[in-house]
Amino acid sequence: MTTIFDAHAHVFPSMLHGDAFDQDCLSELQYHVRFPGPGGYRRVRDNEPFLKPIMVGDGDGVSWNPDVNFRIGLYGRVLLTHEGEDYFFQHGPPSYADLSSPPEQVVAQMDFAGVDRAVIQSDRVYGRLDDYLGDAVRKYPDRFVALAQVDEWLGGESSQLERLKHQVKDLGFSGLYFSTGGFCHNDFAFGINDDILEPLWSLVADLGIPIHWFAANRKQPRLQQYLKEITDFAQWGRAHPHIPCVLTHGLENLRIDIERPDRYEIPGEIIDLIGLPKWHIDLMIHKMLHDVEFAPYHPPSSQVIRDLAQAVGAEKLMWGSDMPGCEKVVTYRQARILYETRCDFLTDEERAGLMGGNVERLYPPRA
Repeated sequence: MTTIFDAHAHVFPSMLHGDAFDQDCLSELQYHVRFPGPGGYRRVRDNEPFLKPIMVGDGDGVSWNPDVNFRIGLYGRVLLTHEGEDYFFQHGPPSYADLSSPPEQVVAQMDFAGVDRAVIQSDRVYGRLDDYLGDAVRKYPDRFVALAQVDEWLGGESSQLERLKHQVKDLGFSGLYFSTGGFCHNDFAFGINDDILEPLWSLVADLGIPIHWFAANRKQPRLQQYLKEITDFAQWGRAHPHIPCVLTHGLENLRIDIERPDRYEIPGEIIDLIGLPKWHIDLMIHKMLHDVEFAPYHPPSSQVIRDLAQAVGAEKLMWGSDMPGCEKVVTYRQARILYETRCDFLTDEERAGLMGGNVERLYPPRA
């Protein structure tokens, strides 16, 4: 029987309460949502759209975050104030009542959607999750695989190396989530290929864990910067060929500059990266095509998967939902439709791999 293994889900406590969501998390989240997409912001008092780029700032990094009293709201919203008016951006679906995603709720969603296991990503934009995810893995060892995180801009320092060892050896984490968005805290003073991070990569190799990479620097111009990050990953991958890796948020290019005529073409930079040995990509095309009516039935969606599978091999593709964030566009069950029923070019074996087998090779069931 095929294991349905979600390569990308989230568990996190309330971003409104407790001490898991600190000022660093808030500043990074403000930077992370500086480009809110086609929906833009909406005015709180009348829900009217407001499309001005009021959060972009004059430079890249948290030092350039504009002073807009950025804060966490209710029902998936983040709030800001501009020229005396309050605005919101719908960061998550309205079901984020207090902006939380408790493990019990995610397990119930998995049961309802027919999902056996899930990789739980870690990201400061949801809080500092070391202990919270450690508890989730202890409660649900057969359902969750948790990813560790370090403060990327401090990743080579002993404090972060010890933190990673603790997460893996004591808390039961199985991989490392590495977001280049973390470098916003030092205004991108260095990057993943600088020698200052070599102690981190050596430790990852010693621990024998994969890395899940998020190209999240959010610099301008966005498409060129995204592809530059992909090129940086490839440089890193060639220098560290023995570490298994996953590119998360697969094909971010699909939601950048969405009017360009080559939107649905697979960039050569991504083909070169995923073509490297031990590299994979988690696909959440339903999130990347948030502007279309129903992404699973949108004809270019399956064509993108066909082109990618032909270029790098279906064994490198992994289905990821971004649950509960996927509910901004589809339900958890609908997040499976594209891959299970709209890609008739996949063999049964390839489909089973994409829906779980490929990620299960990285994270076999616990003995």
